[in-house]
Amino acid sequence: MKINAYSMKTPLLVALLTLGLTGCGESTNPETDPVNVQTIDAPVASVELGSIPLQSVVPGSVVPDQKARIASRLMGYIKDLDVKVGDRVDAGDLLFSIDSNDVSAQITQAKSGYQQAKAALEDAKLDYDRFKKLYAEDSVSKQQFDKISLQYRVAQENLAAARSAYNQAQSQLNYVNVKAPFDGVVVEKMAVAGDLAAPGNPILVLENLQSLSVQTQVSEDLFAVLRLGDKAEIKLDGKLAPIEGEVYTLVSAADPKSRTHTVKLSLPKGIGNVNSGTFARVGFTHGERQAMMVPRTAVVNRSGIEGVFVVSDGKARFHMVRLGEVIGDQVEVKSGLQLGDTIVVDNNMSILNGDRIATDDAQGKGA
Repeated sequence: MKINAYSMKTPLLVALLTLGLTGCGESTNPETDPVNVQTIDAPVASVELGSIPLQSVVPGSVVPDQKARIASRLMGYIKDLDVKVGDRVDAGDLLFSIDSNDVSAQITQAKSGYQQAKAALEDAKLDYDRFKKLYAEDSVSKQQFDKISLQYRVAQENLAAARSAYNQAQSQLNYVNVKAPFDGVVVEKMAVAGDLAAPGNPILVLENLQSLSVQTQVSEDLFAVLRLGDKAEIKLDGKLAPIEGEVYTLVSAADPKSRTHTVKLSLPKGIGNVNSGTFARVGFTHGERQAMMVPRTAVVNRSGIEGVFVVSDGKARFHMVRLGEVIGDQVEVKSGLQLGDTIVVDNNMSILNGDRIATDDAQGKGA
C-alpha cells in the first residue's frame, strides 16, 4: 500500500501555520494588552448630566466714563504747555496758559469806557438837577426838561453797559490759565506752545482711568433679553482671569448701519493696569443646556489622544473622548462615553488597558 506524501504533509503544515498566526496575533502594546496586569486603587463615578450656561460672546473695548476735550475759551497764543501724552494730572493742575496781552488790552479798553460812561452820567445828572429846578420855577419849557431827562436816563444805561463790559473783560482773566477738570491722564495732544488757540478747538484730551467701562455692540435678539443689572463675564487682553461686569446702560436706538445696540458694563474699581481701548470679550449668559459632564481629573492624555478610563467587569478600558466646554472642575464630553458609564476619576495616570480597578460598591454606583 502506497502512502500519499501530500496527505502526510497537510496536517503538519496546518499546525505550523496555526502556530505562526497565533504568534503574530500576540500584542506587545501595553496600552491595549499589558503583559503584567496591575491592580490599582482608584476612585470611580458614573457619567451624569450637568448644566452648561448658554453664553453669547461679543467683542468690545474699554472706554473711560470721563473723557474731556480741553479747549480754550480765548483767542490767543498758547504758552506753558508742558504736559505730555501719558502724564497723570490732578484736578486743578495747570495744563496750559493763553497769552494775556490781548486780554489785558481788552480790560484796559473796557475800563476806559466805564470811566467815560461814569463821567458822562455825572454830567448828565448835574444838567438834570439844574433843569428840574428851573422847570419847577417855570423857567424852562417841558420839552426842554424832557430832553434833559432822556439824556440822563441814557447816561445811566450807558454806565450799566460799560460796567458789564468791564466786568466781562476782567472775567476773561479766569480763562487765561486752563486747569484740569478732574484727575486723569493726558491721552492726546493736538497743539504745542506757540500755536494759536481758538475757542472750540481742542488742545488736549484728558481721560479718567480710575473709572472705566466696557462698551460693546449686541444683536437685536440678544438685546431683547438683556436687563439693567445683568452680570456678564469679561475677558480683557492681558488679564488671565475673567472679570465680572454689570450692565448699566442699554441704548434702545439701533445703529442704522450695523443694526446693533450699544451696551455698557461697569468694571470693578481699581483693577489696575487697564487702559482705554483695551480689547475685551464679553460673555452674556442667557439660559442653560444639558450635557454629559465628568471631572477634569478623569481625562488623561495618551500619545496626544485625550480619553477616559471606563470600568467594566472590574477592568479599565481607555475610551477616546471629544471634549467641550470647561465649567469649574468639570468638563463636557461630547462623544466617547454614555450616560451611566463608570469611569475612573482620579489616580489614573499609570493605568493601562486591562488593569483591574479596586473600588467599593458605593463608588461603582456613582455615590
